[in-house]
Amino acid sequence: MKKPHYAWAICFACLLLYICNLGLCSNIFTVYLPFIESTGISHGAGSAILSVRAIFSFATTFFIDTLYRKISLRKGIFTVSLLGAVAPLIMSVGGSPWIYYLGAAVAGVAYGAGCVYPSAILINKWFGTSTGLALGICSAGSGICSMLFSPIVSNLAVHFSLRSAFMFQSAAMALCAVVVFVIIRDNPAEIGIAPYVGRFKAEKVRQESAKPELPAAMLGWLAFMMLLNGGTGVAFSGHLSVLTVTCGYSQNIAAACVSVFGLALIIGKLCAGYIADRIGACKCGALLICTFIVGCLFVFGMNGQSAFWCYALAVFIGFGAAVYNVGPALWAADLSSSQSYRKTLKWLQLFYNLGGIVFPTIPGMIADRTGEYRSSYITFAVMMCISLFILIRSYRRQRALAENIAVQ
Repeated sequence: MKKPHYAWAICFACLLLYICNLGLCSNIFTVYLPFIESTGISHGAGSAILSVRAIFSFATTFFIDTLYRKISLRKGIFTVSLLGAVAPLIMSVGGSPWIYYLGAAVAGVAYGAGCVYPSAILINKWFGTSTGLALGICSAGSGICSMLFSPIVSNLAVHFSLRSAFMFQSAAMALCAVVVFVIIRDNPAEIGIAPYVGRFKAEKVRQESAKPELPAAMLGWLAFMMLLNGGTGVAFSGHLSVLTVTCGYSQNIAAACVSVFGLALIIGKLCAGYIADRIGACKCGALLICTFIVGCLFVFGMNGQSAFWCYALAVFIGFGAAVYNVGPALWAADLSSSQSYRKTLKWLQLFYNLGGIVFPTIPGMIADRTGEYRSSYITFAVMMCISLFILIRSYRRQRALAENIAVQ
């Protein structure tokens, strides 16, 4: 049998990064929060833990490029991943909101610097084709983390102690950091091979030739698009359960909807990468955004009786939400030259993280006035319609610039 290309080992390492530095540094907090608050921490202080993590994740984005230019990707990822393993150790001390804030700050740094950005760069270096598929596989790690670690952490906290759950998490993250360090190489040349090409002919390999740079105004529109994406991407999943309950459904149906959403998200991420490799990142992004918008519109059928509308919403927005993980890295590659790829990727991630800080409180504010969450999901649909318009316009602008250069 033909030996698999080492690029797939890199893809596996990036999958571990998503499991640890996104899933265990970010998503797992929704499992911990009730247990933390049961120790006597107020609801407000508990919510502040999430805010601290988000703020430090956003702040770290400013320094990502500098970090990975001064030291290699391999050493930088290892350092940041070990830092992520320190966060639960800090929180295991407990006893004070400030201890949890410190742990959340460290986790925010690991999440901001140790997942999306370095994974995208590695995949971009190691894959000449099938880039979208590789990114989809990597980003599925966050969903895999929720499925694997959420019940383990919850059971440890219930049957043993909150401290034991944090210690287990730290050990798992440290182990993953070591495995990732052993696997990762900064680029194929280090081991004397070429990037993965797969079954495609050489002329179909993604070209790294110079591309026209987008004007500052267009980059500004992309920043606004990512601000909307970040706000929607963080807010809609966090309010899915409460949307279901406030529409008159039981807690069991709400929990089932969250599970269906998680499964649809994993499938969406895997399919999105494959689709992007076949029809292009722009068309794939448009397809996913439209799927997400349709999912949001199912709120009009949620009447507290038929659970079909709940599950339909969970499936469509779960599949469409893959655009938040797979899209930005591919868009950055399409809309920028190889020299400015890191800068463009950092720009997109920066405003995505900012949106995740600014917008998540909006659904609660709307609910305080209206008494329901349907309006929030209609707002999300409108936000994504605007994002779709900006995405298509950006690609058309880049294509027009390229044609002008070709004519000259």
